[in-house]
Amino acid sequence: MDVLNITLCFDGTNNHEPSDKLSKPPTTSNVARLYNASLGNPEGALQTRIGQLAFYRYYIPGVGTEFKEIHEFGPSDSGLSMATGGENRINWGLTRLLDALKVSCREEPLAPADAYALIQKMGTSVGMDALGASLVSDGYARRKAVLEGPIRELQQKVELQNRLKTAPLIKAMRLYVYGFSRGAAEARAFANWLEALTKVEVEGETCYLFAGLPISIAFMGLFDTVASVGVAYLAPFASGHMGWADNSLRLSDSEVFLERCVHLVSAHEQRACFPLDSIRRKARPDDPLCPSTYRNGTVEYLYPGMHSDVGGGYPPGDQGKSRQGSQDVLSQIALHHMFSEAYKVGAPLQAPREALHADQRERSPWLVMDTEVLTSYDVSESLIQHFNTWRATLIPGPLETAMEHQAGLITGWRIHRYASYWFEDSAAFSHVSGKYPGESPDMTVKEREAFEALHGMQLAEDQAARSGQPLPEWSDSEREERVEHEKTKLAFEQRIGASTPTAINTAKVFEPSLDHTQLRAAMNEFRIDYLAEWQLPEKSEMFSLGRFVNMAAGGLVYLTNEEDEAQQYNDLRRAGYWSYFRLFTEDHQPLNDEARQVLTLFDDYVHDSRAWFMHSSLGEREPFSDYFRYRTIFFDDESNKALSLLARAGQVVGVAVAIASVGLSIKRRDPRYLVGLLMPSLGLPVFRGKVGAPEFSAIDTLTGIALPMLEDTQGVRAFTQETGSKLKLLDSLPLPPALDETTATTPALQEVLAAALAAAAVRKAEEEAAYQASLTPEDKRRLLEAEELEERKRLWIEQAKAATAAARLND
Repeated sequence: MDVLNITLCFDGTNNHEPSDKLSKPPTTSNVARLYNASLGNPEGALQTRIGQLAFYRYYIPGVGTEFKEIHEFGPSDSGLSMATGGENRINWGLTRLLDALKVSCREEPLAPADAYALIQKMGTSVGMDALGASLVSDGYARRKAVLEGPIRELQQKVELQNRLKTAPLIKAMRLYVYGFSRGAAEARAFANWLEALTKVEVEGETCYLFAGLPISIAFMGLFDTVASVGVAYLAPFASGHMGWADNSLRLSDSEVFLERCVHLVSAHEQRACFPLDSIRRKARPDDPLCPSTYRNGTVEYLYPGMHSDVGGGYPPGDQGKSRQGSQDVLSQIALHHMFSEAYKVGAPLQAPREALHADQRERSPWLVMDTEVLTSYDVSESLIQHFNTWRATLIPGPLETAMEHQAGLITGWRIHRYASYWFEDSAAFSHVSGKYPGESPDMTVKEREAFEALHGMQLAEDQAARSGQPLPEWSDSEREERVEHEKTKLAFEQRIGASTPTAINTAKVFEPSLDHTQLRAAMNEFRIDYLAEWQLPEKSEMFSLGRFVNMAAGGLVYLTNEEDEAQQYNDLRRAGYWSYFRLFTEDHQPLNDEARQVLTLFDDYVHDSRAWFMHSSLGEREPFSDYFRYRTIFFDDESNKALSLLARAGQVVGVAVAIASVGLSIKRRDPRYLVGLLMPSLGLPVFRGKVGAPEFSAIDTLTGIALPMLEDTQGVRAFTQETGSKLKLLDSLPLPPALDETTATTPALQEVLAAALAAAAVRKAEEEAAYQASLTPEDKRRLLEAEELEERKRLWIEQAKAATAAARLND
């Protein structure tokens, strides 16, 4: 076989191929579609060799969705907002390399219980974060210690097999890694962790070896990398990274380890919670004068639309877009591009029958895409035409400049369609406005409650089945309520004219159908922001307050600059105004045929992620925080915006002790008043007099007790685009002492310590109980056998030591 070809697919937030493909039509992401076109049997089955070749493919569901292999037996709100479970997904990816090697050595696949045990040992539990333990936690050391034994054992088996020639030779491992959204961040972290585990020096040359075999990532395909920590759900003027993404997203400098990387980026995403992590970075990160560039073999492309317009997952008809079918969904263009890039470098992918020579089809029928996979790659000529016309709107320059220009372009479209309500006359809005005049197809309160109840009951049953536990027993009243909810569900399906019953997908969090409500709200919100019709309190102190919960949960958290936000509003409003006249005539008609094509692209293909996000995730609007905000972009240790460091890996800047439950309150100037200084013509109230920097205070979230703050931290907190310089400055400072009996020197801190210890004990007990409850009888049997084996090993070692000592005495 010579080379093991392994495909790993890290899907995006709330994307779940096993259930998404059952939708009518399927709503699988581009990562899932690349997985389905990849060579190799589904994971969990023995991978078949094709001639002297071996192909393996593995799929990793997005955070927030069911993933029973890592004992997530149902969807998770914290996975959607905070990317909980991301670290376990990356570690599960590492265990797939063990699985592929075991099968190649003609052994059984890595047992799920064994894989999960490895993941548990490699991961960071909630309990480990107590009392600031995450500050000194070394993820690399844990992974190396846990994997060292299994890798060494496999190396011995591979060497023996190659020496005895009992199976085809294994000479190398080549990986093909895909990722979307937080899955793209997982893919990049996976590459970083794997590089650290495999990098060795052999006779003065740097090599990358896994179980003694050369290993490389031949291709990495990324869709719109997002690694947001999620704190912007609580305070919209924050940005950051998840704990496992901190310092893990930089692409390898080695062209031997990472040969090719392609990153497709959304041109029109602006949500605060979706900062982009570009693959551009400094070749010499310690040199402040070194410009950021693209490493050889890496490239970034800008694509029209929002986050999922690039990564996929939208069904046709969502928000009235792509009404002609799946072939009209905008993300199909990016899918074809990524497939082409991967295929060109030899990625193990199937191909359409007509693309293969007759001899290839006859000798290697497994190379031919089946009908279902081929259909998922359909793309309409109309979509291609509109996309090609949009390309002419791109301007030369760096990524951030091109994205700013595109933000201005779609703002010009929104000025016409949203601020003036012209979108109400569009075919897209008509599609979501109901089968009958005056009746919205959106779910009523009663319908939402019925679907949520049915989802909850089905989820309880499915979680029990997935974990091998007894099914829940429903009372008579609960069964009667279920019947009534089913009647409400049926009435809803009849009301909207559904051709098939609506499936209850318990692998994902329930989301009600509210397209009409959301798009109408989007028009209202944009109009309010564009006309600056903000409802400001009459006696406002002109400050806005943000509260952050659990700052010590890990990762990087930054504060955005209110002056920059006001300037962005000014700049984007002005850019939208000028873009309007590049798209429309004075009588509000398309300027020319090219403009009409671009307007149709926005009307009929590009979604409004902000419209969904306001209602589904926040429940209330953020004042001009998205429609008039340029997207935050991270370039390794730089940013396109000036940011202030708030926390890193649990260390909250300015807090004098390290504990796991820090809440941070920030008082800063309301940027809406700063707009008045920049745009006097709006007639807005403005600040008078001198105003200082943001004010910070911290509390212990368990007790509400104020925590001591350090002085002279302004140097670390200073706003800068060179975020890496502040991280280095923070690294040079001594870590705050962990709160313990020696540092709890006041009654207040002693009370905080007692609460922290009690909470840590409760968390540990809950984790252990959840872990035990999730074990299947087979898991328990295997774990018991493993414990008995470890005990026998311990006894053997003690007996050997005793025998050795006795022999020495006899000598």
